Amino acid sequence: MENRLQRILLTAICSVLPLFSLATQANERAGLDDDVPVKPNVERRQILEDKLDNENFEFGLQAGALSIEDFGTSGMLGAHFSYHMTEFFYLKAKALSASAGKTSFERLVPSSPLLTDSQRELTHIGLNVGYNLMPGETFIGKNLAFNNVFSIELGAGTTEFAGDDKFTMNFAANYRVFFTDWITWDLTMADMIFDTQVTGESKTTHNLSFATGVAFYF
Repeated sequence: MENRLQRILLTAICSVLPLFSLATQANERAGLDDDVPVKPNVERRQILEDKLDNENFEFGLQAGALSIEDFGTSGMLGAHFSYHMTEFFYLKAKALSASAGKTSFERLVPSSPLLTDSQRELTHIGLNVGYNLMPGETFIGKNLAFNNVFSIELGAGTTEFAGDDKFTMNFAANYRVFFTDWITWDLTMADMIFDTQVTGESKTTHNLSFATGVAFYF
């Protein structure tokens, strides 16, 4: 029995030894040394990191159109100053001005105008709270991309129109594209809601605006 076990062990050793010999010869031919670690030859790529800085203040200028209910659509100029408190929330102080046109009644019936020229001037000052809802990227072709963000805003303020100051609620949606780390192009749609009695009846008016412009971060 003992001789049989010895023969089995000798047979196994004899069958394994040629494999070790072949592996050693292959390493010698490849110039490898067991004591030297193998280093992979990996070509490293240079990756450009995001260059957006952490400026928290924003100043912007806009131009567009404002539809004043019952008085048609007119050109609009606006400006805003924002403080970005976090990555998502920001405060925006905004101001805009526009000139109201004539009502349908004034155009159809020749009579004395409802408002004087100075009363037709509309100015609005308000404070909004904004939330960055969907940050992402805008791709132009395959090799050019710009950071962008879509945000919503809710705020309140005062509107001077028709010789009176009116409390105004403001809802807005804003889309911004970052051309560099300090300048953006933005697109804004907003609704200013206030009560008026200009046409003889008290009602709540919705005054829609569409504006575009640039903003600077610092």
